[in-house]
Amino acid sequence: MRARVFVGAIGIGLLCVSGGGTAVAAQGASVRHCGADPASGLGVLAGKGVTCGVARQVAAAYTKVWHGAPTGAEVGAAGARWKCGERRGNPDPYQACVEVKGSGRVVTLSS
Repeated sequence: MRARVFVGAIGIGLLCVSGGGTAVAAQGASVRHCGADPASGLGVLAGKGVTCGVARQVAAAYTKVWHGAPTGAEVGAAGARWKCGERRGNPDPYQACVEVKGSGRVVTLSS
């Protein structure tokens, strides 16, 4: 149920990548829950076009550096570059990684 509510929130929202001018509309995106990231304990959600294996790799790469990068970080995982950072949620913030090349692929980490 919680993942479905979160999917609805993503469908309404617009995720922006700061600095790159890239925006990814997640409207209508199919999102799958891929378990919890072992390092952070946060739930890993794979957006449209992202396998759970890729989502877990991105989450692992980001959680290695995110505490040292309060404004976000760019990480390499699964053969791609991802811009990650905190996003406003309702009511709680969440972490999201968007593929830099503008493919629209999104990985979300949420409590």
